[in-house]
Amino acid sequence: MAENVDRRKWSITARGLSEFVGDLSHQGVRSTSVRALHKTLKDGGIYPARDFAHRCKPILPDAFFTYHSAQNFVDIREIVWKAFDFAARLYRERHPEDKRDLEPVIADGITCWIDFMFIDQCARDIPRELDVLPVLLNAAAAHFVLGDQPLTRSWCCYEIALFNQRHVAETTDKMQLRSFIAPTTSIYFGWQDTKTTEANDKTFIEERIRRGFPHGFKGFNQIMEEANGTAVLSSTEVDPFYPPAALDSLASAAERWFTRALPK
Repeated sequence: MAENVDRRKWSITARGLSEFVGDLSHQGVRSTSVRALHKTLKDGGIYPARDFAHRCKPILPDAFFTYHSAQNFVDIREIVWKAFDFAARLYRERHPEDKRDLEPVIADGITCWIDFMFIDQCARDIPRELDVLPVLLNAAAAHFVLGDQPLTRSWCCYEIALFNQRHVAETTDKMQLRSFIAPTTSIYFGWQDTKTTEANDKTFIEERIRRGFPHGFKGFNQIMEEANGTAVLSSTEVDPFYPPAALDSLASAAERWFTRALPK
């Protein structure tokens, strides 16, 4: 009987992700790029959300992580921990009276979505697998964009825009980006210059933008211009630059994350 479970809509905690990385290490799969990991999973017929389901949570994610496939998957694990620790610091700033140890929440109380966990690399139709992105990015309260290349990659730009599209219609002048963008000068120069590994993927994404995005490519490009500004500021400022709207959104999310009950 076919399994009627959509594991694409699952998520994983920081501890679960670390344990999965440990599982891979025990199987001889150590530090490498996500692209190489995708090939290893595909060649081995491995779908982490199915074959390591005990590491995952059957719930939509609290946070979504966007990155280029050249990113090292072990480094992503470390960044997830740092992102949740940053959320804890924002919560502490607002609630210095709360003396609880927040580490259990950082480890086990916040979930994230990582593509190598929840997209089946053995699937015949990867764009079909990624049809779920709007649902995931609408559910996530925080969005982190990692590495030096995402603003040049079609899928990554699409994820940035999906997370921020709910705010396009609210702005009359400059929109306020709610994604955290890693420092880079490899920026978005227009849709025509973005790249995908598979040529058909770009056509698939372009059709989605034209058909369903607020104001079509005008709204999409508005978001990407803000992403460019954030990325460049982050690379030129002495101290890290965080978009004010992203900080506000994460602080609000942290209020929920660090006051709700830990799952049993």
